[in-house]
Amino acid sequence: MNTAVAAERYEIGDWQFWPDANELRAGQERRRLEHRAARTLELLCRRRGQIVSQGEIVREVWSGRTVSPNSVPVVISDLRQALGDDAREPLHIETLAKRGYRLLASPKPVETAPRPARRWLYGMLATLALIVLIGVGVARPWRTPPTPLVLPAVRNETGSPRYQPLAEATDALLMTRAQAFGGVEVFRQPPPRHADRAVTLDARLVVWNGRPAVTLAAERPGGAVFWVAMTRGGEAVIPGDVVRAMGDLGRRLENAPAPADRRP
Repeated sequence: MNTAVAAERYEIGDWQFWPDANELRAGQERRRLEHRAARTLELLCRRRGQIVSQGEIVREVWSGRTVSPNSVPVVISDLRQALGDDAREPLHIETLAKRGYRLLASPKPVETAPRPARRWLYGMLATLALIVLIGVGVARPWRTPPTPLVLPAVRNETGSPRYQPLAEATDALLMTRAQAFGGVEVFRQPPPRHADRAVTLDARLVVWNGRPAVTLAAERPGGAVFWVAMTRGGEAVIPGDVVRAMGDLGRRLENAPAPADRRP
């Protein structure tokens, strides 16, 4: 009896890593990885929380060829940038001096296709879900429209171009978290059709007390600010502070009074 084997992908924080495609994916966002970076990340995923030495990475990724001493650190740096990670306070990839590297959050392999033996169960669940949706549609034909959330790119107002990569990484993190909100539709530009009820999230990278920080302000149509947040100073704490702040904003948006339903 033949059993189909599902392809693997790995969950790393908010990202899904697809080794066959050399890509990181989060919602609609795609980040293409260079081949050696993808193979290195795949090795770290397979070893799940174990220390992988630089020599092992060279043997696996470069097939044991002689490479520059900086080759592996450069690839690790590229992976950290793609994941929005920080070497000084890592969320994903940890450097252990003179020992190697380790993926902190043990990635879980995820099935991308159901095995044949389970297809009947997934089919039954899909049918039940359809029945429930039809019932909801009969009971409430006009659904509450999602809140439009406008998220312009993070502005680097530090006055230093060296912080631009940090601004771009923060922007990607904000977009990923916003796309996970319930009842919210995310835009880069104000949607003309829903401009009268769109919420705008203004994000800026600034220098505060000599260290970079991110300020966030959510505005309703007309410019009324109803929510603000600011990270503590320092690059290392920005990702964690942004995740916590966006969690608070998401709860506020989900629990806010819904606008009156309108027919198209």
